[in-house]
Amino acid sequence: MSETVTYVIPDGATNGMRELLHAVREGRETAVPELVGALTDAERRMSLPVLKSWRATARTTWDHGHWAVRTALRLAGAGCDTGAAAVVQWLANGDLRLFSDDPSLVLKTLGDRDPAWLAQVAHRLAERRTVAGEEYPLIALLVHQAGCEPPTTDGFVIGWERSKMLAGMTIRERLRDDPFLRLLVPRLFEVPEAGSDFLFSREDDPGWPDALAGLADEGLLSREMLIDGCLSRLTRGGRLGLVRGFLALLTALDLSEEEQAAHLLTWVRMMPDAHALVAARAQEVLAGLDEAGRVESEHLIEASRAALFRPEKKIVRAQLAMLDRAMKRERSRTDELLPVVAEAFGHEEHSLQERALALVVRHRRHASAAVLAKLAASAAQLGPDLRGRAAEVFGDAVAAEDADAPAAENDTLPPVPSAERLKSATPSAAELAEDTGALLRRGGPPARWEHVLNGLVVHAHNDLAGLRAALEPVAAQRTLEWQVDYLKQGLAIVVMSIMGTPLGNVSVARDHFGPQCPDLALRSAPLVRAAEIGTRLGTDPLPFLLSTPTWSTGTIEASELVARLAAYERTGTEPGQADFSQALLRLDRRVPSEARAAAAVLTSPAGLRLADWLASEGLPDPAVWRDIEPLRPRTPRPGVLVRTEALRGREDHPEPFRSLLGAFDPVGSPCRCGSGWECSPHTLAILPQHREVVAARMLAPFGSLAESDAVGVYTPVLPTLAESGGPAGPATHLLVAYGLGARRTDEQLYAVDAMLVLAARGQLDAARLSRDIADLISLRRLKLQRVVAALREAVRSGAYATVWAVLAAALPLLLKDGATRTHGLPAMLTIAAECAERCGAAEAIPEIDELAARSGSSQLVKQARRIRKATGMPPMERH
Repeated sequence: MSETVTYVIPDGATNGMRELLHAVREGRETAVPELVGALTDAERRMSLPVLKSWRATARTTWDHGHWAVRTALRLAGAGCDTGAAAVVQWLANGDLRLFSDDPSLVLKTLGDRDPAWLAQVAHRLAERRTVAGEEYPLIALLVHQAGCEPPTTDGFVIGWERSKMLAGMTIRERLRDDPFLRLLVPRLFEVPEAGSDFLFSREDDPGWPDALAGLADEGLLSREMLIDGCLSRLTRGGRLGLVRGFLALLTALDLSEEEQAAHLLTWVRMMPDAHALVAARAQEVLAGLDEAGRVESEHLIEASRAALFRPEKKIVRAQLAMLDRAMKRERSRTDELLPVVAEAFGHEEHSLQERALALVVRHRRHASAAVLAKLAASAAQLGPDLRGRAAEVFGDAVAAEDADAPAAENDTLPPVPSAERLKSATPSAAELAEDTGALLRRGGPPARWEHVLNGLVVHAHNDLAGLRAALEPVAAQRTLEWQVDYLKQGLAIVVMSIMGTPLGNVSVARDHFGPQCPDLALRSAPLVRAAEIGTRLGTDPLPFLLSTPTWSTGTIEASELVARLAAYERTGTEPGQADFSQALLRLDRRVPSEARAAAAVLTSPAGLRLADWLASEGLPDPAVWRDIEPLRPRTPRPGVLVRTEALRGREDHPEPFRSLLGAFDPVGSPCRCGSGWECSPHTLAILPQHREVVAARMLAPFGSLAESDAVGVYTPVLPTLAESGGPAGPATHLLVAYGLGARRTDEQLYAVDAMLVLAARGQLDAARLSRDIADLISLRRLKLQRVVAALREAVRSGAYATVWAVLAAALPLLLKDGATRTHGLPAMLTIAAECAERCGAAEAIPEIDELAARSGSSQLVKQARRIRKATGMPPMERH
């Protein structure tokens, strides 16, 4: 609920000032222009400080009753300021602009100003990109009043475009009488977001494209300018909506053959990098011009070379068809064009290689001997099965594979990543303060957080006064009170505890010491550690933290923790419970015998516990079960989740670690506390040697975002997951499967990296990953074509054996019960065939055999036969 806001009128105010200020605080905005106009310059100057203080006061309330007050305040401040720059600053103020006002009232308030001054205000407002679009009506009024040239800034152009969308008149009618028409239309092709409304239409208004084309027919706009601008804008690309809008304009302009031919080079240069829709339109135009004999071979060759290596199969097929028609019309062009067709032999799509080979075979009899030799040499780029067909046509001239060369048994996998040993030196107080401020503003990797946290503890123990002086600028930041991120909350608690002014968050953090659900336990860990550090600062400051990682993964070497506890024993320091538990949970699985021997001589309770921990091989791995969640109102499409049992020894840990190590059953006892924060490298650093415990808790948010097709938000965590310690079980593999089905390529690449890292570490279970992919596709949590695109990226890196292992196990699951209509399945078989050929696969797949025995020549059947051939199986009788 908003606090009561009081707007005080100072005692020294004149009667005119009082009338204005009364009108403002009562929200009577229509009265403001006249009251401002009645003030003298001195009264305006005296009113301004009051209005500024009221603006600051109004910022604290958001109830509806103050909307009119803010509108009146905006008018009064603009009228009382005298400088153009100051008025623009006032009008652009975000706290006042949230509440719309009538631009004519602003103009009326400023109406007694000099036209040149009004022109300055108009142009200065237009230069503010974030303001100009919304303030277009006001800027336009100021321009008319000042009689000046209109601005042409990006924001003003966008605002002008939006202003034509009002009902009552068509866009063409509004533009016909617009004084800015000839000046601003050319800018529509230059401003990045201009054209956003080009797809808009109504029953009574065909929209912008028809309006512009019609005005060109009327002679109000230059047709040449529209064509040049439209083609230039399409060449630059952009988001889909903009591209479609400018293509609609191109359609409305209906270029003649002469106009198309005049821009021949533009069409050609669209082919390599333009948006797919633009490239397809350019290809269509070039095809028509070539049919009319208006495209020289050099330009057709340039366009073809670009088109044949685009990823869109439809464009490649259309270009091959264009080359086919060109050679049929003029046999004399065969020697020029047929080698271009052969360049498609290097395309990664097998069906396009096959189409290009068929075209070469069809036209080879019209080619010279020299060109035939080049074609035979180019055939080396074809896959093994197509290379065999080419050899039947070109004979020994086709380079054959070395029959004695052994098939590749291994992958080209990335090197096994090695963890980075963290620096142990404590930074100076000044460096520490700088790093602390940076983390509170922007965050950072787990290693940096831990380094800073330990540095704060060390300096607070050794020189509290010096650390406080260094942290004063950080402590002055208002953001410390409003941190939502759990890590930042924890760091803020430590900083303010050091400064002697603990935040209210400390009491909140202490609430996290009680039992809680496993999801919340992950987020509570940094808060509990921070509260413990803050409490100890006031009683018995710790000399350093036990839980600071040795390695970038979050792992602590056993010998290092033994040495730290020995130092505690020498100084009589009692470990913090949360700090010591976190240290134990980060211990490396590999424990040297020297570390066990050194721990055996420790005498404190913590030392005895560490010695026992190391002797018993520490925290065991939990039993895990993979399960499909049942249908619920909030899960109309169920996902696959993982349950974990409670870990032995959890009772010896304080909260929240005890809850974190408890049983986790997202199927039988689903929890809605997850917020996605658990999908972070920081949570993996809490249990760096037991990733399955954390991965199981990541699955629910991954699955939730998969439901809304936004799983890519979390995929950046996957490479860190792959580099973590402990078994890579069902939860880890399910997360990789989810990531492979992310919407965008850059999001999928995180999952591809994780898959290859697991393979390089010998931890990838291809059969398990295959089952996960198949299950998630059948549950409609993933789309097969996206998984195929991700696996294609892995193939590009040379991971043929890894991808084959995944696909060899996935294909029987995807092909079961004759399910061959799944979108993306032909592409998956194509990748499988390529991998089988490259890695020397030898295992038979009954489902592939059944598919290969079918009659017909669909891509599914073709690729199934190709897989059989690659795996050394004899051809099957077709039925």
